[in-house]
Amino acid sequence: MNARTLRVFAALSLSLTALGAAAQEDGVLDSAVVRNRLYKPAGHPELSLSVGLPVQTHLTAHYFFDVGLAYNLFDTFALEARAGYAVSRQTGLARSISESFLDREDKRVTDELEDMWRMNLHGVVGARWAPIYGKISLVADIPVHFQTYLWAGGGLTNLKRQSVIQCSQVVDRAAGVCDNRTAVDDRGSATENYWVKESRVAPVVSAALGFRFFIKEQHGIRLELRDWIFEDSYRVNLLRDDWEAGRTTGEPAGSPGLTHLVQFDLGYTFSF
Repeated sequence: MNARTLRVFAALSLSLTALGAAAQEDGVLDSAVVRNRLYKPAGHPELSLSVGLPVQTHLTAHYFFDVGLAYNLFDTFALEARAGYAVSRQTGLARSISESFLDREDKRVTDELEDMWRMNLHGVVGARWAPIYGKISLVADIPVHFQTYLWAGGGLTNLKRQSVIQCSQVVDRAAGVCDNRTAVDDRGSATENYWVKESRVAPVVSAALGFRFFIKEQHGIRLELRDWIFEDSYRVNLLRDDWEAGRTTGEPAGSPGLTHLVQFDLGYTFSF
């Protein structure tokens, strides 16, 4: 997960460098714009709404809906609180693993999978540093002013997890059914499943690289690449006979590592 996140950020950084070089060569980037800012956020509070989409999905997928309240202490520095909810689901790959696992006789002792926790409610407080202010003419005679910024902060999140290994009530082992569906081949008819579920509240750290494009004095569009990071946890050395009998089994993994949820955020900001 760490390597994948680094590749995403590296690719974005290279793209931004190329865009800046091209803008300078074409004469569309105003070298004096930093000294003559058209938009000065300092002293203004702002409200933002954003939607986050997953950059990549493996076993889980998240769709974030956040609201933020910030105060710009300076033109280049602001404090911001963000809160919201993430709609999450297991992917088709996770469902395929769970259905094929029930009939595996060679997996009577096994480990849970990593990175299966899903975020929902969350809140973070952080700082936004915007060292770059510029202007690009996207089309003739229509200049677009923007800020490039870094964001970092932390807070708490509510996490939930549904196992793809532990089924407490096997309905059809050969077909991989662990729910109350009315027909074996009709997964959509199920209203309840019997996979073991967990929930917890945990610290979360968030970091972002973003752009804010100014639309007149009070309005703006924000584009971000944001990473949500929290500690993973899962159990190892689980015994099938125990979990199917409803007993807790296994022990916590010694070094579970960190989970990264990398999102592309599209947002709107209103400055008061």
